[in-house]
Amino acid sequence: MDAQCDCYVPGHIAGFKNFKRELQSGLSDEFFHFPQGNTDSEWAFALFLNELSKVADPKSVSFPYTLLKETMLQTIKRIRELCIQAGITEPSLLNFAVTDGHSVVATRYVNSSTDEAASLYFSTGTSFEAATALDGSPRVNSDECQGPLEAAQYRMKKCDKRERIVLIASEPLTFEKTDWLEIPCQTVIIITPKMNVLQFPIIDEFFQHTLTPNRSSDYVIGKGLHYLPVCSSPSKISAGKQQWRK
Repeated sequence: MDAQCDCYVPGHIAGFKNFKRELQSGLSDEFFHFPQGNTDSEWAFALFLNELSKVADPKSVSFPYTLLKETMLQTIKRIRELCIQAGITEPSLLNFAVTDGHSVVATRYVNSSTDEAASLYFSTGTSFEAATALDGSPRVNSDECQGPLEAAQYRMKKCDKRERIVLIASEPLTFEKTDWLEIPCQTVIIITPKMNVLQFPIIDEFFQHTLTPNRSSDYVIGKGLHYLPVCSSPSKISAGKQQWRK
C-alpha cells in the first residue's frame, strides 16, 4: 500500500506491549500488514491510517487539514482507551506529527492531568538560514557549540509579515529566544497549505481548564523528552531532537 501521509512520533506509548494485540485486532488486513517493524511508532501510524480509511481514501494526494486533525484526535482517543482497558497507569507521551505534503498536523499531548507532555516548539519566518557576524561573514564555530546542528549559527529570519517557513521541533533549534514559541500541553497545532499556524486545545479528562496549568516535568525529564535550557551561553544541542519543516 502506498499511503500518502508521513508520520513522526517523538514520544512514548506506555505499556504498549500489553495492548499491542488488541490494537492490531482492530486494524483492517491492509493496515495490519503496513508496519515493517514492531515499534509503537509504526503501529500508532497504522492505527492513524486505519482511522483515516474510515472517512477518506488514504491513497489520496491530499486531505483537508481538518480531516487530518480529527483523525489524529481519534487516534489519540483510541490509544487512551487501550491504555485504560489494559490497566496502564503510566502516562503516554503522544507527540505526533503527520503530513500529506500540503498540511502538517502535530500534537503535544499526555494522558495525565498532572504530568507535563514531551516538549514541543514552533517558529515562523521568511527563511531559516545561517546567521552572520556584524561584518556579514558567517559565524565561526566555537568549542562550546559542536553537533549535527550548531544552533548558534542559525536563526529564523523575518523580512515581512508573511510566513514562508514554519518549523516544529522538540526543542529550539537556535539560541534566539524570540524565534521560538512553546506549544502548550494538550494542543494540536496545524500548518495549513497557506502557511497559517492554528492551535486548538485537546479537551478531555486530562485537560486543565486554567490559564496557568500546573504540571510536573519530573516524568518527562526522566524519559529525556523535555527541553532544558542549560545555560545562557551557547552549548551543544542534543542529537536526539525531532523537527518538522514546511
